[in-house]
Amino acid sequence: MARNLTVDPRIGNKRVGLMITRGQIEHLGHTALKAQMLVDNSYNIIGFGSSQKSREFGNPLDADQKRRAQQGAWGDAFKMVFLQDIGATDRSDDWLDYVLDRIHTNQLPEPTDFYAGSIHEARWYESNFAAMTGEPAHVRGLFKVWESAETGKRIHILDRKLNYTISSSEVRTLMERRDDGWKDMVPAKLWDFYDWEYPPELRDAIDLHGDTWPDLDIYPIGTKGISADDPENVYLLRADGKWRPRTSADDAKSLGD
Repeated sequence: MARNLTVDPRIGNKRVGLMITRGQIEHLGHTALKAQMLVDNSYNIIGFGSSQKSREFGNPLDADQKRRAQQGAWGDAFKMVFLQDIGATDRSDDWLDYVLDRIHTNQLPEPTDFYAGSIHEARWYESNFAAMTGEPAHVRGLFKVWESAETGKRIHILDRKLNYTISSSEVRTLMERRDDGWKDMVPAKLWDFYDWEYPPELRDAIDLHGDTWPDLDIYPIGTKGISADDPENVYLLRADGKWRPRTSADDAKSLGD
């Protein structure tokens, strides 16, 4: 539970922020959004989409890995809700209704403020928060803010022209290629976590040199490797710490099992 540290009774409000993201990799492009939520609202919620998917290209991490990364980067500053894809529907508000129902089911307060990196992302949530028509009611730092005169609810859109834009797919591609350039876009305290937790079957094979190959203290189960002495075979690091050639049976299941 988040600690309620009362510095002064006049500090705080009843605003509840909401951000929806697949959140596969916690990168620095999220920082401006989340930091703004923390200074705007006394309560904040992150909804993680596509949480039924994992260990596939585009959706490498599962819900528990997302949770640990989120808490590792931000502590208990945000409550989390895990959302699943609901597929095609007959009404554009079906997704919004689903999100709000999941928030209610988790006994979390109703959001008053929605945060997004683009107007396109926020269109799904207009009917509950504020219509993004005409000029924004406020421009606050990096954010354009639309507000409903009836409810007081708001939508906050990060102006990407004023903020460093990071592509989540680029971060994942660099990780999969084992290019350390991804570290320039990810919080430093999560580097070791992602290096170990990113599904090894989705990452490039490492080079195996000499007679002694790295063990489970260095790489996780399922890491792929190719030896210059045997370039035709892909080896897998097994649960017993041994490297053995990948088989056709391995290709039909999660590698490393």
